Amino acid sequence: MSKIHEKVLSKHKSEAERQVAASRHREPEASIIYNTKHTSKLNVLKSIADAMIVGDESNQNDPNFKAMKRDSFWVTQLHFIVFKILLISVYFVFGIFRYFQYQYNKMRLRVLNIIYNPTSTPQLIRQDVLKLSKVPKRLAAILDMKPIGEVGGGVKGIVNDASEIVCWTVSAGIKHLMLYDFDGVLKTNVQSLRGEIAEKLSLYFGPTDTPNFAIRIPHLNKVYYNGADDENYNAKSEKVIIEISLLSNRDGRETIVDLTRTMSELCLSHDLELSDITMKLIDTELTQLVGHEPDLLLYFGPALDLQGFPPWHIRLTEFHWEADNDQVSYLVFIRGLQKYSTCKINVGK
Repeated sequence: MSKIHEKVLSKHKSEAERQVAASRHREPEASIIYNTKHTSKLNVLKSIADAMIVGDESNQNDPNFKAMKRDSFWVTQLHFIVFKILLISVYFVFGIFRYFQYQYNKMRLRVLNIIYNPTSTPQLIRQDVLKLSKVPKRLAAILDMKPIGEVGGGVKGIVNDASEIVCWTVSAGIKHLMLYDFDGVLKTNVQSLRGEIAEKLSLYFGPTDTPNFAIRIPHLNKVYYNGADDENYNAKSEKVIIEISLLSNRDGRETIVDLTRTMSELCLSHDLELSDITMKLIDTELTQLVGHEPDLLLYFGPALDLQGFPPWHIRLTEFHWEADNDQVSYLVFIRGLQKYSTCKINVGK
């Protein structure tokens, strides 16, 4: 085939393609787009918007479209009603279940409070503890300060609760106690706490056999002995029966941050090598700053809430609380000791 023949055929082919393209019907927006007189983007957008409006109007005039839209509306409404009824039913069933659960828990707590009632008698508390296979060496408790208008509320209420726990702990033979409250109310009112503890211990054990105690505030590095002034008390000659540590939110994450910042500053000043920073070093420093890890943590609220308790010191700690309980009671104390006596700690093994 000659070159001329090839060119002619190519012209015929291109002419045929032009005729087919010209015979095609373009949509309104396409005619605007391909029109050389309207080349601006704004005109193109206007033409597309007009085409969409025209299409919507044509669909609205279509009876099939109207029927489909009406059916879709009723189906949507039906789904909404069904799911709303289902959600209300779930809430209603859960509300009934929670009501009976709450009443059951309250009734159970009343019965157990009658069973476990020491009536300020150390001998009865000691008898309860002697039945246990093991007792924690270190005990911690989280306390909440109730509103002033409630029974047992305000500073006096939380101080009274703390002194009761101290008496139970001494009667159980536990020598270390941590009392934690988020805002540090006990730290601020340490003098009132000292007097209240001395008064309660005198009521439990008698004025002549009142045990000696020490109140330690790790954050301030201060120690208070008994209800007397520090300078009038000889800690070496008198044996301390129980050591009470007062903790707050300041002794938790903020202490860890302060320790981290201090170690980084020492590394920058070359007073501490980076290789010297180990888990053992951190554990030792936090133990000195806050105290040892408790074996058992008691919470006297309706549901467990650690409230920022020092996280480093609860790695192997057992927790105990009573559902729907809202008061500091001997029931929670002794049942926590019972739970601890039956638990098995594997220490990661």
